[in-house]
Amino acid sequence: MLRILRIRDFAIIDEVSLEFGIGLTVFTGETGAGKSILVDALSLIAGGRASADVVRDGAEEAIVEAVFDELIDPDLLNKITNYGIPLDGSELIIRRIISSSGKSRIYINGILSTLSILQDIGACLIDLYGQHEHQNLLKKEMHIDYLDTFGRVKDQRDKVRESYLYLLQLKNRLNSLEDSIRDKKGKEEFYRYQISEIKEADLKVGEDIELTSERYLLSNSKLLSELSNEAYHNLYDNERSVLSELSKVIDNITEITRVYPKIQEAAELARTANVNLREVSNLLRRFKDEIRYDPERLGQIEERLYLIDKLKKKYGQTIEEILSYQSKINKELEEIEYSDQDISLLNGEINRVTAELEKDAGELSRLRKVTSKGLEHKVMHELSLLQMVNTQFVVSLDKGAISKNGFDTAEFLIANLNETPRPLARVASGGELSRIMLAIKCLLPRSDSVQTLIFDEVDSGIGGGAADEVGKRLKYLSLEHQVCCVTHLPQIASMADNHYSVEKIISDNRVVTKIKRLDENERLKEISRMLGSRDTTKTAIKYAEEMIKRGQKALSI
Repeated sequence: MLRILRIRDFAIIDEVSLEFGIGLTVFTGETGAGKSILVDALSLIAGGRASADVVRDGAEEAIVEAVFDELIDPDLLNKITNYGIPLDGSELIIRRIISSSGKSRIYINGILSTLSILQDIGACLIDLYGQHEHQNLLKKEMHIDYLDTFGRVKDQRDKVRESYLYLLQLKNRLNSLEDSIRDKKGKEEFYRYQISEIKEADLKVGEDIELTSERYLLSNSKLLSELSNEAYHNLYDNERSVLSELSKVIDNITEITRVYPKIQEAAELARTANVNLREVSNLLRRFKDEIRYDPERLGQIEERLYLIDKLKKKYGQTIEEILSYQSKINKELEEIEYSDQDISLLNGEINRVTAELEKDAGELSRLRKVTSKGLEHKVMHELSLLQMVNTQFVVSLDKGAISKNGFDTAEFLIANLNETPRPLARVASGGELSRIMLAIKCLLPRSDSVQTLIFDEVDSGIGGGAADEVGKRLKYLSLEHQVCCVTHLPQIASMADNHYSVEKIISDNRVVTKIKRLDENERLKEISRMLGSRDTTKTAIKYAEEMIKRGQKALSI
């Protein structure tokens, strides 16, 4: 709901801040006072295009800012979240800055935004009816929504939409599967060759490490044999070996301990060394006996490692990666084998959903045909009460390829008596559009998520009883919506919950627009002026007072 509107240096408005309430709000004033400027400002908030012409003479920029609260529409909240706009509590602040050079900036809750984002969000906040190109009544794609809402067939349409979206998912899945299988089938023979090559190698995890170690041993077997033989010979296998000499040392130390027992520790250490060296000699003996230069085995190892390295270059840096790749292409071959079955199942589901969708869409079309006649009749009845007696209102339904809305597209057409009906945008004036929209709005169930409705020129060219009927309908809508209306008719103004006057004044030798919320006495004087009274006599005031009393009771349509 619109709570605050701030305008600065916009057209002939110097600076103004307005607080909006619930119910019906009217703006009145002399012709040319600047009432439509308010609507122009709100049009910018809703996503209208801006130009440098709106900047007040002598100012560098114009600023229009609106504060909305009570944001309860789930669609609106989803859009705000998806666009990454932060919400401070439940307030949404839209700010537009238009420079004298024509450049425009848009901020939504302090975040620099784009016109397309503002238009998307603004469509959930404000509906403008009058001379504004972006109003929903001129959007052909919205007409099917109005028709379905009037006919209360949205449940059937939602059923069609759900089936249609599911069908799209199925078709996308089928296309993706067919593309994937087509690509894989082109590689099937190559995959089988790769699997055969890896399988034939019969790889074992870790074998390359073991073979590399064995190859090193065999490659150095001559040197290792010489070194181990020499070490064994020096340690054990000659008369002056280390162990022979160590035995003599042990005997000498043993003799010393008989005379000098304190050296017993040296004897123990020598004996321990003797035991350890004998173990070393045993290990060396076994090692030198095991070492054999085997060129045949070395050749086998070299050949095996060459094969493993070749596979690593193709399929992975390790044996684990090679085996993992084998599993991957095995799985892809299995998918190819089962693909025909999967495609058959998908086609079966697509056929089932298509048949169900066409049946439901056909029923929806039938309901719309019935609904369209009812809407035509009721809208023309409403328009006759709004002084558009000879206006034909036609709902044109065209059947085409199935979409999320079913088979149908709808368009509202109007014409004068005995003329060919044409699209609203081509033949309706701003005032006529406002009254047509007013008629449609009053016929729809009260479920419209847009809370703020702005009517401009809705009373253009009417008076008397028609003015009363327009006022009643605005009052009716204000029971569920926040309704703002620019009017020059006292019948409509008398029904308002909030009344603002708009007037031009001279300030510092410049013309400016002044907007003021009227209290009870000021409102009586304004209604009296609108009735044509040039003074504020008791009779004129009393008549205005009676009109306001009648207006506040005018809820029935």
